Amino acid sequence: MEEKKNIKNIKIDKNVACCLAIRNCGQYLNKIFKNLDLLSEHFINFYVICVYDNCNDNTEQLLNEYKKKSTFKVLLFHNKNNKSNLRTVRIANSRNICLDIIENTLNIDFHFVIDADNVNILKWDIDLIKYYLNTDDWDCLSFNRKSYYDIWALLYDNYKHHCWGFKNSQAVVNFMRKDIVNKLNKLKDYELYNCLSAFNGFAIYRTNIFNNMRYDGTYLKFKTLVTDKERIITLNKLRTIMNNKLININNYQQHCEHLYYHLSAIKNNNARIRISKKILYLHENY
Repeated sequence: MEEKKNIKNIKIDKNVACCLAIRNCGQYLNKIFKNLDLLSEHFINFYVICVYDNCNDNTEQLLNEYKKKSTFKVLLFHNKNNKSNLRTVRIANSRNICLDIIENTLNIDFHFVIDADNVNILKWDIDLIKYYLNTDDWDCLSFNRKSYYDIWALLYDNYKHHCWGFKNSQAVVNFMRKDIVNKLNKLKDYELYNCLSAFNGFAIYRTNIFNNMRYDGTYLKFKTLVTDKERIITLNKLRTIMNNKLININNYQQHCEHLYYHLSAIKNNNARIRISKKILYLHENY
């Protein structure tokens, strides 16, 4: 904790980009902007990249106003042709535009991927973020919550099939939610949990480890990174632990876009995907 106190007032001399894929999030943006403003105060070089598409609320207006008044660089991109019928494909497309901007026009050390909805309207613990930026035991870092909600982006241990890819998917979701909370609770205070994929609405990445990696929201693409044998091991383990022989794998077409991004980086660059047991959100509303 002493080390955490010592870095509290030190600006980090790194290039940081916050990446947001946005669609009809106007009701949340002002509170998220406040979080971004607070975060920006702690870095010498700070960028915000917002890719938005086909909004029918006041999102575009708020983004343009934010760009005009910000003291740091805000880059906006209107992804007009993002019209896939699959939500995960649309999100992956916008996230990939953020990555294209980072790799082609900016020299970024860390990029933050941030959901622009209600999950990020509570005040962020900036000191906690700075603490972990000064450690070197992770390449992708996400955080715990009072209620761990993002099971779709989660893979760990022998669970190598996404939670909605089962015919009895809600039972799998309920089990994994309890299981990951139990595992995080067993960690020491600032210890990190080693996993294959996690997001939970906010994650930090060492950009060089993820260069040339891209998101994909289709199960077809993800299947190339997990073997049939691994899927069967996952199925059998869940059946045994949950004592439910009715659980079976299905071919759900959509797939959480984070899974392909994380597993690609593990396969190509031995990326260290970690979860902090600490909660990022101070539960203070703006």
